[in-house]
Amino acid sequence: MGIFGKIFEKKECDICGGEIGLLGNRKLEDGNCCKECAKKLSPWFDDRRHSTVDQIKEQLVYRAKNEEKLANFRVSQVIGDYYKMYIEEVNGVPSRFLVTDADSYMDENPDIIEFKDLMSCTTDIRTEETELKQEDSQGNEISYNPPRYETEYDFYINMQIANNPYFDDIRFQINSKTVTIETRGATTGSFLGMSFSSGPVNVGSPLEQERYQKYVGMCQQIEQVVQRSRMAPQFASAPVAPEPAPVAQSGPKFCPNCGAPCDGGKFCQSCGSQL
Repeated sequence: MGIFGKIFEKKECDICGGEIGLLGNRKLEDGNCCKECAKKLSPWFDDRRHSTVDQIKEQLVYRAKNEEKLANFRVSQVIGDYYKMYIEEVNGVPSRFLVTDADSYMDENPDIIEFKDLMSCTTDIRTEETELKQEDSQGNEISYNPPRYETEYDFYINMQIANNPYFDDIRFQINSKTVTIETRGATTGSFLGMSFSSGPVNVGSPLEQERYQKYVGMCQQIEQVVQRSRMAPQFASAPVAPEPAPVAQSGPKFCPNCGAPCDGGKFCQSCGSQL
């Protein structure tokens, strides 16, 4: 059989027994899986090609049980814009959660995870800085004076999970759109024999600054939920993995008076107001 014959050769799903259509095959280590069965796997599972037919069948049993549990999942709090973390509480203590980007979590059967199986939770704010340029009279790109920069921010949550045979970590982005903040670089000079210096100043949209603070707040909310979950009874009798050192959050902190980014201290480097 030639190469084209193999492409159009009919295949049977080793999971459900149905016929696999053209371009619908999802290879397994020792067989074939249709795209419909593949969609039923955990969204955090990424080792399908190295899984056997029996292992995939076992996972689908687990996934069916997870779907049944969703009917009794009671949402107490939702955090996030793009991916959302749905939290269930029992007697005021977070007990279980799930994470999905679906409009309705019931449609996607996201994995229910117990907080007692959450080994660590860290925030990762990814940044990318670009210097903005202007054109001179000859059409050449030159820096502004003082220089201007555009920094893009995306907000991620990293979690390490125990006691799940199909995934041991999840990573999700909570902001639905990249936050972009424009700043003007430091200015230095002298006046009446005294030197002066001002730090970077926000010259971009105040709305982007508000969005930055919003997502920083969401990251802090998730961390606080994790801390509250440690109050649950199961943690009293079981050793808890030590929380990793907090990750320093990159990105500006802003003066409430003039809006300039600040890098610490009790006073704003730009306007001198107390922070």
